Amino acid sequence: MDVIKHFLDHLRIDKGSSPHTLAAYERDLKQFDAHLNQKEPVTAVTADIERFLKHLRTQEQKSTSIARKVSALKQFYKFLTKENLIKENPTLFIEAPVQSSKLPKALDADAIGKILEAVDRGKHTESPLLATRDRAMIYLLYATGMRVSELLTVRVSQLDTEGGFVKVMGKRSKERVIPFAPIAGEHVLDYLTHVRPTFKPKSEVLFLGHTGAPLTRQAFWKTLKKIATDAGLDQNLHPHLLRHTFATDLLKSGMNLRSLQMLLGHADLQTTQIYTHVAPEKLKDVINQYHPRGSGKKNQKPQAR
Repeated sequence: MDVIKHFLDHLRIDKGSSPHTLAAYERDLKQFDAHLNQKEPVTAVTADIERFLKHLRTQEQKSTSIARKVSALKQFYKFLTKENLIKENPTLFIEAPVQSSKLPKALDADAIGKILEAVDRGKHTESPLLATRDRAMIYLLYATGMRVSELLTVRVSQLDTEGGFVKVMGKRSKERVIPFAPIAGEHVLDYLTHVRPTFKPKSEVLFLGHTGAPLTRQAFWKTLKKIATDAGLDQNLHPHLLRHTFATDLLKSGMNLRSLQMLLGHADLQTTQIYTHVAPEKLKDVINQYHPRGSGKKNQKPQAR
């Protein structure tokens, strides 16, 4: 039995893992299999894995890359144990290298204001039709915090402009409903009514190119760069920045982590918690307001008469 293929089939069929995730797992596990030489993965012991990790370190691979391979091996051998293909899990005492946690960047109020002003002007393109489409995309992306992959696969039928909701299919085919502000709905409705029909749609996807085919990530990236240039921003503006800005702004405004987790579509609350490092001043305000010894008015006891 090809146990690596068996494991990948499990991820694809039972877990619904994306092609990108499957390719990463296959690459890492086959690299480990090659390192074992003639030895089968089901016969590997902890020492074999430690030698593999030592080999990676001698090649000066980044700690993030090694950590990913450790994660792949742990998931692989956990699966083999559950399937009774091995008796003992050789990765139980294997630890991933310590990684420096990179905080997500977010745009400040001035920068996001310049982007919205630029997309309102529509000077980044000579086509008024594309300018209307781009305005709808940017406003909807910032209003919902969607991943770009989600934005570019949203279908017209998943959108409720009157109610102000969009249904999103996230990672591992998990569906969630995200509300958005009326101004975003107005721009999307303008695009739907006056622009999208002129593209002679070849797909049910909401955002299309002028040929009628779904817009690609590369095309969206180029559009965003043009908007950033028109806005006079020097920093490298990538699509995920708008998602980070959405999350940071909501946290600063007082939204709790559980609600933010649902909006962002994070499977694990720990992923959402990274934003508490981005907006520590908001957490300080919450403590001052609600802690028994805080300075907020809600904590002040009524004076005795």
